[in-house]
Amino acid sequence: MPLRNYRSRRRTRNLLALIGLLLATGAPATAEPSGAYRTDAGSYDSGGLTYTYQAFVPADLPEHPALLVMIHGCKTTAEEQRQANLLDPIAQRAGFVVLYVDGSALNELQQRCWTGLLAPGNESRTSGDAAAIAGMTRLAAERYSVDSRRVYALGMSSGAFETALLGAYFPDLFAAIGLHSGAAFAHGAPGCLGTHFSTSTPEQLAGQAFSAQGEHRRVLPVIAFHGDADPVVPHRCGQEAVEQWRLTNNMVLAAQGVPDEIAAAPSHIAENVAETTDDHPFTLRTWELPGSACPALRFATVHGAGHDWSGGSQEPVSARFTDPRGPNASELAWEFFSRIERTDSGYDCR
Repeated sequence: MPLRNYRSRRRTRNLLALIGLLLATGAPATAEPSGAYRTDAGSYDSGGLTYTYQAFVPADLPEHPALLVMIHGCKTTAEEQRQANLLDPIAQRAGFVVLYVDGSALNELQQRCWTGLLAPGNESRTSGDAAAIAGMTRLAAERYSVDSRRVYALGMSSGAFETALLGAYFPDLFAAIGLHSGAAFAHGAPGCLGTHFSTSTPEQLAGQAFSAQGEHRRVLPVIAFHGDADPVVPHRCGQEAVEQWRLTNNMVLAAQGVPDEIAAAPSHIAENVAETTDDHPFTLRTWELPGSACPALRFATVHGAGHDWSGGSQEPVSARFTDPRGPNASELAWEFFSRIERTDSGYDCR
């Protein structure tokens, strides 16, 4: 079979499988994982501050499991995020570790917001919350004998602002990142908190992210979720984040001597129409790596949704953090991450 036809058919199969997953997201999420597991807790000192974390660890792990780092939003704790987004049952089923990180006393003073939202200029590879989260990630990776090629970061709201920094400062640590209701690298709150207005263009921020990657630069896969009725972080900021990473990745490809680019137009568009008036329809756009069926970028727009974790827990205690009527962002994020293995120059698809 000609290679082009093979890629086309594989691409079609992958898309059909993904649409099947999308259509299944309306099912009620399971709050508790089935089977044996444990929750570990600890603290980590960085920059004169003490951070805390907890890890969900299934009893039946493979020899070298994947690690997913979950970063909560403002006015939220790691435990509240854990209860809201229901990653634990997915980790139990798929056999990976989830690390839920919490901030320091400084973050407490900032309504538990991460510095990536409030002062991204204070963050770097060796300073701020970004350095602390990277340190906690390395600690967990060593403790659980994690596959170093399969470490991922996923953030909500201010946690997504922070995750965008992690992707640029630590491409040698994280294979891929996920942004839920966030913004582009180093954008910060001005212009993306409440009302959107342009403070920096995606082109400018793309160049900054490319520079931040430094000697570790590589193509970084990114998945993003955003409600188009978000009153806190405007939907436009999520769109700009995807465009920034597309441009940053194209800069990396050019530096590697790759003649092709990730196209401005998505490779595939999948849409789901709400079955009831209570559900949020959504559109999923996917951009592929040039000459490959590997997803490079994926952006889920949840129509009519606000500033909530999409498809999370239906429990009343999580009501202020989640919107169960949307697609299951945790399932979609893991579906994206589970295919990706980091390499020195980019990534491979599983």
